[in-house]
Amino acid sequence: MACVTEMLYVVTTNMKEGFMARTVVSIEIGLTQTRLLELEAGKRLQRVKKAVVFDTPQNTMEDGYIRDTSEFAEQLSMQMRLAGIKTRDIIFTISSNKVISREVTVTALKEKLLKSIVEAEAPDYFPMDISDHAISYSIIGQNKAEKQYRLMVYAIPETLLECFYSVANEMKCNIVSMDYVGNSMYQWLKRSTLQDVSLVMQMNESATVVTVIDKGELGVQRTINYGISMLADALAETHCYDEVTTQAAALKMLQEEAFLTISEEQEELWKKKELARISENRFRRIEKKQESDAEGEAAATNDVSVERILSDDEILRRRMGARVEVSEAAKNITGRVRRVIEYFATNHPDTPVQQIYITGPGASVKGIDEMISTELDLPVEIYNVTEGVVFTNTAREFEERGAEFLACFGAIVNPLGLRPADAILREKKKNIAILSATIFIAAAAVIAYLVVDATLDIRYEKKMKALFEERIEAAESIEQLYAVYQASQESIASMAATDALSFSVAEQLNDIIAALERALPSRSLVHSFSITGDSMTINFTTVTKEEAAKVLMQLKTIPYISEVAVAGIVENVDETTNRTEVVFTVNCTLQKKPESTSPDGNEAQGGATTEGTEVQ
Repeated sequence: MACVTEMLYVVTTNMKEGFMARTVVSIEIGLTQTRLLELEAGKRLQRVKKAVVFDTPQNTMEDGYIRDTSEFAEQLSMQMRLAGIKTRDIIFTISSNKVISREVTVTALKEKLLKSIVEAEAPDYFPMDISDHAISYSIIGQNKAEKQYRLMVYAIPETLLECFYSVANEMKCNIVSMDYVGNSMYQWLKRSTLQDVSLVMQMNESATVVTVIDKGELGVQRTINYGISMLADALAETHCYDEVTTQAAALKMLQEEAFLTISEEQEELWKKKELARISENRFRRIEKKQESDAEGEAAATNDVSVERILSDDEILRRRMGARVEVSEAAKNITGRVRRVIEYFATNHPDTPVQQIYITGPGASVKGIDEMISTELDLPVEIYNVTEGVVFTNTAREFEERGAEFLACFGAIVNPLGLRPADAILREKKKNIAILSATIFIAAAAVIAYLVVDATLDIRYEKKMKALFEERIEAAESIEQLYAVYQASQESIASMAATDALSFSVAEQLNDIIAALERALPSRSLVHSFSITGDSMTINFTTVTKEEAAKVLMQLKTIPYISEVAVAGIVENVDETTNRTEVVFTVNCTLQKKPESTSPDGNEAQGGATTEGTEVQ
């Protein structure tokens, strides 16, 4: 029955708390690119088995929402299949301006109570109707003195979560958990070894999440509604490159070429290189046309490319304008980051931001780190997320691009566990069905066990009865021997009583003295001791009170002594030698040693000392 109960407990616990698979696929769907990692997640180490980056189909994403879930599920399944990923447990990380967050402070309580309080008070946290939002939170700090938690509370639209669940259903995959990019960042960063007060910019396509980390705690986190798609749009809208016709193509060019204006010297150098590039492209175009004419091929009449219809100077002017537009878009982001820095400095004047790190897709934009450093006057680095990460040979090519996958890594650590209400309801129904089936099976097993057990008990009792009858018959002759044994035991008890009545503790005097010599510290001196009845008084002299304490502890270990009490203690200082002496008296209660042998293992020899004798 105990086994059945334990089985039921394990089943219900797993259903309530969920189950984090060891190997999962962590997915972040971006506006222009989708990133996914197949990870073996451990407590201290994450092992990247496969890594995939592919262009998100155009018009798939709109502020975090997936427009056509079936089409995207098919594309995602194909990419996983081509990469050889067979794991069906997945985690999605959401990046959307529709997600709202609020930092709050609550009394430090148990996790279950904390969740109930957050859900009950959520309407007070957000100045809007959140009845159709899923509520979750993360502990971002603790004030131990005031016994309070700092929480980041998130409200996520149910419809946003449902579209990701629809993708998983189309793929026939199991959503282990869901997370928000802000929490993913913090969960990864708080376990890092960042020493200074650091600001981390997760530059995604449509937004930039700014997080300040101070000694592992979240100082402040803000989402800026500007991402690197602004830079890509600024480049694409100038129509100064034939190959840049989409946002994804513009982003790819930003990753390959420097479009951010840092200094006048760099600007002049870029002009020379770009003008030479324009001339070279035009020369190649002329050569290609001549080759086509020589081969009798008809020249294209609908060629309206930039380099054909515009002069070199006009092309250069447009491209210079593109650099200005891209740089201004980047400055819009840095301007808002500056406000976050100023806000943090206002609330934490003693711990200013000392370092900036860049992560996410924006980390791959060429020259972005140098420009941010110039604009904000702080050192800037691309954040290395490979701390605690091992890339296998099949994913080695992405090791240098680890910063792009920060959200995928962080979602594995401690995700928010976001779920829409419909998914929760479906899971509860499924769990109830599983639990009902389990209870039915367990009940049937218990009934079967009881029937079998009752049958076995009857057979066992019959065998034991026959065995006892045989033993009773064989033991009848032992009654006489038992009577002799009982008489001898009574005789022994009588002699022991007589010995106890005639015993005096003074008989153990020699043994007591020997025990004192062995037990007492070498620097303790016994001036005198006396025994009266079952009491013994000893006068000691020691060097320090600590030594006196040792004497008391040692006295308690002597088997002849049951109680020890200090009658008085005096500390004297010899003015001539400046030596300290501690004089004290100890009263002890004596008892007969439990064993009849002496400490040497020989028969104890009673001394001839009588009660009341004092030994000097």
